[in-house]
Amino acid sequence: MRRAWYIILRALSVDEPKFQVDYEPEEEEVVQEEVLGPWHPKAIEMIETIWGKGFNMPGGPQHVLTLAKPFALDNQMNLLDISSGMGGGTIAVSSQFGCYATLLENVPELAEISQRNIDMSEVRSKIKLQEFDPAKIVLKANSFDCILTREFLFRVEDKTRMLQTIKRAMRMYGQLSLTDFMLDSNKEPSPSLKKWIESDPFPIHLWSVDRYEQEIEALGLDVRVSENISKEYHLYMTRAFQSFIDRYQDGKIRASKNQLPILMGEVERWARLAALLESGEVKLHRYFALKPVKA
Repeated sequence: MRRAWYIILRALSVDEPKFQVDYEPEEEEVVQEEVLGPWHPKAIEMIETIWGKGFNMPGGPQHVLTLAKPFALDNQMNLLDISSGMGGGTIAVSSQFGCYATLLENVPELAEISQRNIDMSEVRSKIKLQEFDPAKIVLKANSFDCILTREFLFRVEDKTRMLQTIKRAMRMYGQLSLTDFMLDSNKEPSPSLKKWIESDPFPIHLWSVDRYEQEIEALGLDVRVSENISKEYHLYMTRAFQSFIDRYQDGKIRASKNQLPILMGEVERWARLAALLESGEVKLHRYFALKPVKA
């Protein structure tokens, strides 16, 4: 376990001396514990302990609310959220701004978890969850004031069709906030990049920044912000894992033996991406754009 933590601490540039704890297990009777699948409640509990209630990736409410802030949402506006997760981001936005929201989820297991979190929230009456297939998605034209898609499109193979569908669904003067993982260039991928793609449990289809620029321009959207936010995202990772370590050391959280493989898997998965962001081979890029009248 210590070796896996050192991997993530080095990758995220967290000083190893901060991690001063002996994890040698105490002598006790050996009990065979259940092996947890990825969707087991105890596995989900571990994921949410790292990233926050309703989240399975870095950033938590801070990240999603920062992305949604330019929308200037109110209780008369309708938001579409196309983001992989467990409902926490949509709940945070609707709670903060009072807007109505539709959350699209393409993984049935995540949809079930998201719906459970929505049902437990105070804004459950304002959020509608729908399962969808990215390859066959159809959205009603001119139906949403704002569309938010967070770290999701890199998993979609036909992004051109998806972006065209998103634009069509935006109302006149509609707003789009999009973040996605992109390649810095079209050069041959490094072994580290190949390893990240091969080891991820879900498909990854990356575009270069240049390809995204061309596709966004072809849509005819009025791009107001185009920026690399990799450093901010890297910091979200650092803070989340350091917070986990601190809480663990303080005895505020515990991990059962059968939760440790889930924890180790998260450590290794995000360490790979952190290293790619740090090297610059992969970037997290943000666009904020408007749909002009002529579009």
